[in-house]
Amino acid sequence: MKRLLAAAGKGVRGPEPPNPFSERVYTEKDYGTIYFGDLEKIHTAASRGQVRKLEKMTVGKKPVNLNKRDMKKRTALHWACVNGHAEVVTFLVDRKCQLNVLDGEGRTPLMKALQCEREACANILIDAGADLNYVDVYGNTALHYAIYSENLLMVATLLSYGAVIEVQNKASLTPLLLAIQKRSKQTVEFLLTKNANANAFNESKWYGSSFFFTKKHLTSVLE
Repeated sequence: MKRLLAAAGKGVRGPEPPNPFSERVYTEKDYGTIYFGDLEKIHTAASRGQVRKLEKMTVGKKPVNLNKRDMKKRTALHWACVNGHAEVVTFLVDRKCQLNVLDGEGRTPLMKALQCEREACANILIDAGADLNYVDVYGNTALHYAIYSENLLMVATLLSYGAVIEVQNKASLTPLLLAIQKRSKQTVEFLLTKNANANAFNESKWYGSSFFFTKKHLTSVLE
C-alpha cells in the first residue's frame, strides 16, 4: 500500500486513452468499475434504476440537482442510459433535466445509449429533442455509434430526425466509411439511398492510401 501511495504521489501515469483508430473507442461501453461510494446518491440511484429514490430526491426543501455531475462529468442521465434504465430516463426527461451534458469523453447521454445498445433509452432522448450532432473527443456523432452497433433501425431514426450524414471523425471516417469498414452491406446501401457521399475522400490508415468510392465499387467491396 505504501508503494502505491508513493507512486501516486509521484504522478504515475494511468493507462493511455485509445486513439481514434482503435476499436476500443466504440467497444468500451460502460464506465468501468463502479465505486458507489465515490458517486453522489443521484448517480447511484440512476445507475441502479431506482426511480422511487429519485422521486424522493426531487421533493422537499432541498431537491437534488438533476444535472449534477460526478468526478468524471457524468450525470444521472448518462448512468441511466449506460445501464438501460428507460424508466429512469423517462423520469429525468419529464423533469426537464439537461439532455446534452457531455461526460469526460465528450459523449452525450444519447451517444452512451447508442454505444451501449440501449435502444429504448435512445428513442426517449431522440423524441425529447436531444441534439443528434454533437461530436465526442474522437469526432464521433450519435450516428457513428449506431452504425458501429449495426443498428439499422436507429440509423434510420437518427437520419429522419436530422442527423448529419457527412461528419468525419478523427479517424477520417464518415458514417458511410465506418459502415464500409464494418462490412455492413445493408447499412451501406441504406446510407447511399440517403445520399451519403459515395466519393467521400478518405485519408485512411485502414486502406493505406487515399481512396475514392463509387456505388458500383462499394457493392463489390462488400461482396
